[in-house]
Amino acid sequence: MRYTAVIAVLLALLAPSAALAQQNNNNQNQAQPTQPFQPLPPAQPTPAPTAEPEDDGGFLDQEISGSATLYIIAAALLVAFVFIGMFISRDAKRALPKAHRADSRRLREEGPHKHKREAKSRARARGKAQKAARRRNR
Repeated sequence: MRYTAVIAVLLALLAPSAALAQQNNNNQNQAQPTQPFQPLPPAQPTPAPTAEPEDDGGFLDQEISGSATLYIIAAALLVAFVFIGMFISRDAKRALPKAHRADSRRLREEGPHKHKREAKSRARARGKAQKAARRRNR
């Protein structure tokens, strides 16, 4: 326990000497001595930027400019999207099995809703019969 107390006291005594060693009042290399809590020296001025030579205009500057080019690019994209959509829908129709394809000659009553309609009409007929039976039994 004594040893840890002695080590702690020695470390506490060494800390101020380390802080004093960081301060260098006799600095011969620099014109102004540096102190830890003083403001920074002013920043060096930046050199003036050199002017870039003007571009005499190349092929792209002369040929591609203005809003007409944007309209041409937009039209080309529109045509490409329409073509891609047509291609995808045509391919999807070809990949669809024959059983799932819509048949133009088939009537609506012959379609998949035929059984639902028949079941609904049978249920209505049973309801009417039950209602008539209740009237007779009064």
